[in-house]
Amino acid sequence: MQFEISPIQLVTIGAVMNGLVFTFLLFEKKENHQANRFLSLMILSMCLTFTPFILDMSIWNKYQSLAWLPFSLSYWIGPSFYFYIKTLTGASPNFTRKDLGHFAPLILNYLHSIYHAVVLNSNPWPWFHHVAEVLETAAILSVAIYLVISFRIVKKYQRSLLDNVSNIEKTDLRWVSQIIFVIGGCCLLIIVFLVISMVAGGKYSLAEWDDPRAFVLLIYACILYWLSISGFKQAQTHKISTSVFVESDAQQESSEIIQKLREILENDKLYRNPELSLSDLSKSVEISERAISDTINQELGKNFFQLINEYRVEEIKQRLRDPNHDHLKIISLATDAGFNSKASFNRVFKSLTGSTPKEYKSENL
Repeated sequence: MQFEISPIQLVTIGAVMNGLVFTFLLFEKKENHQANRFLSLMILSMCLTFTPFILDMSIWNKYQSLAWLPFSLSYWIGPSFYFYIKTLTGASPNFTRKDLGHFAPLILNYLHSIYHAVVLNSNPWPWFHHVAEVLETAAILSVAIYLVISFRIVKKYQRSLLDNVSNIEKTDLRWVSQIIFVIGGCCLLIIVFLVISMVAGGKYSLAEWDDPRAFVLLIYACILYWLSISGFKQAQTHKISTSVFVESDAQQESSEIIQKLREILENDKLYRNPELSLSDLSKSVEISERAISDTINQELGKNFFQLINEYRVEEIKQRLRDPNHDHLKIISLATDAGFNSKASFNRVFKSLTGSTPKEYKSENL
């Protein structure tokens, strides 16, 4: 028996092997340990689910018993990603026995195989055969639903992040939002294709039509590479605080809280700490995080991220206007002021001043 492997299949095989390696690496990674176990499960599910599509059809025809191997885990892709996001963002740090119900629909992946194993080569209940195939295909809807729910959790986390940290590069989950859109777009394309197939009376199928099958495999390979590498690079996320007011906070006026914040930020230069968080500031002024956050939001009309970065930018502006600092590189000034990346510094500086650091320096010499 001769096997021919197309370039697309070769790329996909590489993605599967890469995914299996990262499944192990993520499972053992210490940062975001619990969350990464769910991501490992998702990547493993994707690797096994798409393995049949990269194998030659002659293999399946000759070795039909392969259908019993646990390749199809498509009903685990959505839940595992959903619990990865919930755990990563702290929305639900504990996985309970009740949550196992999200993974129970896996049986729908194997109704078709179970049916044929029971009736052997006959097909006494064609309707059941078709229903089983539809239910197995419906996993794409399951993935789409879990993606939507996960996206809402990510957006809520992103908004909360700005009220709790002064630098978001390491803990930012924009890559997650992007990958949700890409996977969601692929799900939509597959759903549209399946609808066209049903309307056409089953005339088309991804297994028989080479072009869309190759396209799906290529997109899948890219997603698997992206998900594996980005997930492994993800730094420890910031757990959003749920602290509440204490009695002493309630007795303090907003103006008093603002005065304390300004005094400690201007005198102690806390904003120079690139890892400064709302929790750190709360401990320094001995006021609850909730009281500080509400005061900044309601009285100053901004969030914690904006407040701290305004102090950083103001210090840099002063130094850019001072000839005594001409010998220093602008990025050095940014680092001293508390920025931990050039991209973040340039973005924040321009958003607050309307010009780049170099433009501002040339305009104020």
